[in-house]
Amino acid sequence: MASRIRRAADGLPGLIPALVPTAFIVVAFLVPLAGLFVLSLRPTDGLNNPLPGLTFDQYAEVFATDYLWGSVVESLWLAVRVSVTCLVLALPVAWYLARSTSRVGKSIVFIVTLSPLLTSEVVRSFGWRVVMGGEGPVNVVLQAIGAIGEPLSLLRSPWTVFLAVVHVMLPFAIIALSASLGAIDVDVLRASAVLGASKARTFLSVVVPMAAPGIVAALVIVFSLSMGVYVTPMLVGGANQPLAGLRIQTAAMTTFDQPGAAALSFVLLVVTLVVCALLGGLGRLAEPGRLVGRRTHG
Repeated sequence: MASRIRRAADGLPGLIPALVPTAFIVVAFLVPLAGLFVLSLRPTDGLNNPLPGLTFDQYAEVFATDYLWGSVVESLWLAVRVSVTCLVLALPVAWYLARSTSRVGKSIVFIVTLSPLLTSEVVRSFGWRVVMGGEGPVNVVLQAIGAIGEPLSLLRSPWTVFLAVVHVMLPFAIIALSASLGAIDVDVLRASAVLGASKARTFLSVVVPMAAPGIVAALVIVFSLSMGVYVTPMLVGGANQPLAGLRIQTAAMTTFDQPGAAALSFVLLVVTLVVCALLGGLGRLAEPGRLVGRRTHG
């Protein structure tokens, strides 16, 4: 008993510094989140004013209305596409940052990678408006080579929104992957080559399992940020894009249906958490120890 008390007392100095950020998270995030959940359960009058009492009518409306539930599905589809695309594009860049011996090359790639994070998302989105505008470089080049006769309306295209969101999210995937790929011992890769494994086999059987934490981290970060994105789609594609983030913004700031906006926010949050939990489970299954264990038992 005395030894347990002594061990607990020894751990107090390390616990105290964690109390301040923990308290900040509770006060600044969990308390408002609880208030938002209560707001989502409030009934409303004809002017969307919250009334006393609790009801699940707001959630029923989210699931029963294509306008609302369809926006969640569309956001999910956009987030999946953006996450997969960012992972594919980030892998070679992160591998170069982790394995290159050229300081100049790594510095240039690192600066180019982080440069989008040094500017506002609004500025980057307006940059896409310039690039994809009627007199932007894309239309100018297409007209110059004779591919089109008149400028295309690219700003309202879902593909333009997709490319703009990928541009915003790609640096996060590269940063998450770089740390994980950099932690792989080069001797392990050499051993795989000595044993006769091809580069593709080494990548799939050695690099991917060992980099699984970074891959999962990149997917979770990009997916969670993409699910609620609304600034870039609104500026690049317009406010009529069928995305949940824009529906929430419209409900909260235009129709002033705050309980409805809160309910849609929590549905979006739950869907995001479920997918992130599934990604975490897949990441644990892909860990090297678990893979070896399954192959041994097989």
